[in-house]
Amino acid sequence: MKLSKEKFPRLEIGTTVRVTIPDVDRARGSPRNILAVVTQVEHDLYKLCREHGFFKYNYTLREIATCEENLLDMDNVIKLAGSRQLTLNEAASNSSVTGPQGYQRCHCKTGCNNKRYVCRGAEKLCNSKCHRSITCKNK
Repeated sequence: MKLSKEKFPRLEIGTTVRVTIPDVDRARGSPRNILAVVTQVEHDLYKLCREHGFFKYNYTLREIATCEENLLDMDNVIKLAGSRQLTLNEAASNSSVTGPQGYQRCHCKTGCNNKRYVCRGAEKLCNSKCHRSITCKNK
């Protein structure tokens, strides 16, 4: 435990940190990391905030990386965020130039004949990745 505390020193409120976006939450051409500000520390869990809102979940030191400079002003970020809560996926789509990933896949077994299926409800055509050899009415 002592070695862990030496390797990952405790962060102060107002520190700018970098959060890595998992590949599944990131669209092509989107940044691999997003910047956030530490707004609260409780039981070695860090509450983070961006301009678009506060993260719903708290993060440990292993999930975030400290920036050497404070690139974001905590007061401005909190003022812009208001009381909105967002997930890492939503934060990634907000910071992306191209927008959200928009990845949807249909797994229907009956041919996508009504709007309760993901593909038909989103008004997207099925492709070969949706269902391989099953005939589909939404191609």
